[in-house]
Amino acid sequence: MASRFASRFLAAALLVLASSGSLLAAKPATAKPAGDYALLGPDFGRGTPDKALADAIIARARLARDRPAAPLPEIHIEGVSSGQTKIAGVAAPALGPRSDTAASWASLRDMDAMLDLAMAWRLTGDRAFLKAADRYLQAWTSTYHLGFNPIDEGRFDELILTYDLVEADLPARRRRGVDAFLGQMASGYITAMETGEVPIKPTLTNNWQSHRIKLATLAAFQLGDPDLIARAHALFDRHLDANLRADGSTLDFAQRDALHYVTYSLDSQLIAALAAQAHGQNWYATQTLDGKSLPRTLDWVAQFATGQKTHVEFVKSVVPYDRQRAQAGKVTYQNRPWDRVTATRLYLIAQRLDPKWRPLSQALLAQAAQATPRETEPGDGYDWLLLLPPPAR
Repeated sequence: MASRFASRFLAAALLVLASSGSLLAAKPATAKPAGDYALLGPDFGRGTPDKALADAIIARARLARDRPAAPLPEIHIEGVSSGQTKIAGVAAPALGPRSDTAASWASLRDMDAMLDLAMAWRLTGDRAFLKAADRYLQAWTSTYHLGFNPIDEGRFDELILTYDLVEADLPARRRRGVDAFLGQMASGYITAMETGEVPIKPTLTNNWQSHRIKLATLAAFQLGDPDLIARAHALFDRHLDANLRADGSTLDFAQRDALHYVTYSLDSQLIAALAAQAHGQNWYATQTLDGKSLPRTLDWVAQFATGQKTHVEFVKSVVPYDRQRAQAGKVTYQNRPWDRVTATRLYLIAQRLDPKWRPLSQALLAQAAQATPRETEPGDGYDWLLLLPPPAR
């Protein structure tokens, strides 16, 4: 660990200053230690990005640049999300003190904002974006108290990706607090998964575990800690066996009867695999003795994502909250045919792990562009995927 921090101090001394705010500005420094990043890495945003995409990101970043960050000491959306607390007689689980749910959701918009700022920094070299992204990072990592609830904290992947994009350009004193925060996140989630010490034991095999693995894996790679990476990898493999089915379906589908939860879980598993791929490790190809694998599950979902098959959501769900959310009027939880456009992000990730998914990802992306805009939650965006270099063919 000491040698790693020494290398970061050297990196800080080698920063190349950039000052202009145009798309032709000098690019950020890339003196970061080799391999010491979560997923996006030193070459993210280089080359010639799509102008409309870049302009949209920069426009959002300008809106976020001058507004204050809004971190909360705690985030509480699990068990009180989707309007269910508005239903008479429905109470959130007693997992600790609850802040206002609306305030939690509003605060989590900072995750989108800081990632936009970091992407704008990489696209333009305008240090105002770097300064603002750093301000958000410092505010959150000095204010928020990790609760290790992966539903509440699932959007923190954007905080990690933000740091991925700006770390090399921050002085060492600014990095120490973020490193400590991510170290606590990685070790806390990994230890909880290894020991089974989680508040709700069945979540060790469902989508909650997928989100734990995503956060732990991204943080471990961002820190460049070989022990944490190896432990996250072992948990990733164990979860494939527990969560996936040999026919391609998943535990979440069996419980919720909803492709919404299949893609929600797979998204996190694939991001962990994509982070590993960025560091030369092929977690995606892992297959259990009885044939469970991410490629097989993507094949299974593709039947629905291509329109070959249809599915009416949540009809046989065994989780009471799903019915309660439907009664509260939430569109996602109604017994309606699954909207395959919602798989766009999933297959944009998948195509970077396997080029066979490129045609489907592009078809879904085109369909999404023509669809009626829908309300999104923090963390739903996929512009960062579109700025990655073209996947290998």
